[in-house]
Amino acid sequence: MPHALIVEDDPNSLSGLSAILAADGFSVDTAITLSEARAALTRFIPDVVLVDLNLPDGSGLDLLQHLPAQPPGGALPVIVMTGNATVESAIEGLRHGIWDYLLKPVNIPRLRSLLARIPRPYELTEEVQALRARLRRMGRFGPMIGRSGAIQHVYDSIEHIAPTEAAVLISGEAGTGKEVAARTLHEMSRRRKGPFVVLDCRSAEAVAGGRPLDSLLFGHERGAFGGAEQREPGLFEQASGGTLFIDEITLLPRAQQEALLGALDSQTFMRVGGTNQVATDFRLIASTRKMPRAAVADGSLHQDLGLRLEAAALSLPPLRERGDDPALFAQVLVDELNDEANARGVADATKLIGPNFVRECLAYEWPGNVRELQERVRRAYHASGDVLETLRADEGSGVGGRDLNGGRVQVTVGTPLADVEEMLIRATLDAVGGTRHRAASLLGISPKTLYNKLQRMRLN
Repeated sequence: MPHALIVEDDPNSLSGLSAILAADGFSVDTAITLSEARAALTRFIPDVVLVDLNLPDGSGLDLLQHLPAQPPGGALPVIVMTGNATVESAIEGLRHGIWDYLLKPVNIPRLRSLLARIPRPYELTEEVQALRARLRRMGRFGPMIGRSGAIQHVYDSIEHIAPTEAAVLISGEAGTGKEVAARTLHEMSRRRKGPFVVLDCRSAEAVAGGRPLDSLLFGHERGAFGGAEQREPGLFEQASGGTLFIDEITLLPRAQQEALLGALDSQTFMRVGGTNQVATDFRLIASTRKMPRAAVADGSLHQDLGLRLEAAALSLPPLRERGDDPALFAQVLVDELNDEANARGVADATKLIGPNFVRECLAYEWPGNVRELQERVRRAYHASGDVLETLRADEGSGVGGRDLNGGRVQVTVGTPLADVEEMLIRATLDAVGGTRHRAASLLGISPKTLYNKLQRMRLN
């Protein structure tokens, strides 16, 4: 419900205005002096202010300097009411940025026309939620892609965690999209206008460029160590007002994990070589391939840091547990590649995905998850014609073209077809870990047909 502040010292006018706004769906706070109005503004930010020009303790225009400079909805609408409007007072009000003037006695239809244009926060919230729900059904959630039940559960968790300031730990296998999930958390948080700073602990030494790791994190003062010719900000300062994402935090040395924990607890840190505490203003999101408790157990994650991070934890499902999402990822990537090719003017036709390509995407176990899928689809795209028929288009044709785990079926010329079929069935079953329905889909036959063939193979 939108909220209004009415500043009016005439009790009859105040009562009438309050009734009109309440009837139009506003909650109302009232004040009869500037001092009462200023006190009210310390308690809440209204969606509209109606203020009398002449008040017992000053001009209503004096209230403008106490209004929030950047309320959530943009400029705060202020309606000034007066029984003595002059050109001078109108110019003064416009100079201060008021929304409109109303002459007393107030023209009620005019007032209601103005109120109808006030943004209603709940309507905007409902609109955003409806749009987000529609995009989720289509498989889009910020930069994340997927519509399976497994990933929808992750979306629910992100929506719950994102508005908070809690530190977050994202776990999942390699290639499941932990950094994309972290960016989604950032973009849905109140810090989304701030920076998103990444530290990949797998390449921290290369990023540091010879600086001590503490300097990379906390920054340093001039002369703190050899080569420190001037003050340098660390990642903590670079992420101020935003989010610091530490990828593979279990690879961060123990000493730096303890220092990070201390900074989170005290909300301060000290630059290397410094003597003054610096306040922290970043949100921490970390990731790990390990299960959090296993990482604590083997000592790669500090126990207290793990407990703090695990309070708001996300676990990303592997791609093999995400239903039809692999096919959706493939289609989205092919669409992007088509757009890139057309933008460069190197392609007139739009490449399409064939049914066998979809079957292969759904049948394969994707040990490298989304990262592997993206690489395979890119290679197949550049190696295919107008239609992508197979994920192995870049490896040429051959009997082993459907073995997606990297093995091959070698066939000597003259081998009986029945033997070739048996070799291919066995290799395909090995490729999909013995899952019959996936093997059948990959071979282009029904599960029942595959079952019958396996029965005959056993009899032979």
